[in-house]
Amino acid sequence: MNVSVRAANRRPAFNPGRAVISLRQGLIVLCLVTTCALFYLYTGVRGLSISYQVSQARQNQAELVEMGRRLRVELNNLRSPERLERAGGRLGLAPAPPERVRVLP
Repeated sequence: MNVSVRAANRRPAFNPGRAVISLRQGLIVLCLVTTCALFYLYTGVRGLSISYQVSQARQNQAELVEMGRRLRVELNNLRSPERLERAGGRLGLAPAPPERVRVLP
């Protein structure tokens, strides 16, 4: 019996140095790469959102610090003895005589 094998019908020899990737392995790698890319994009967008919130909070803090400074100045003006004496004079009040002043120990 004469069996001849044509070169086109021969199965290629297994070459251990050549990597053969099946469809399932390719899909798994593609899913992993896609997942990593989506995670990278998510962290980038989330980072931008957080940096925006931080800048807004810093601006709000600066405004509150300025408001606190202005309120302290206003409080000191309202508590000043000269202002209280003028307000008392307008209301018809006079300073107490020294004999009516009691000093607490």
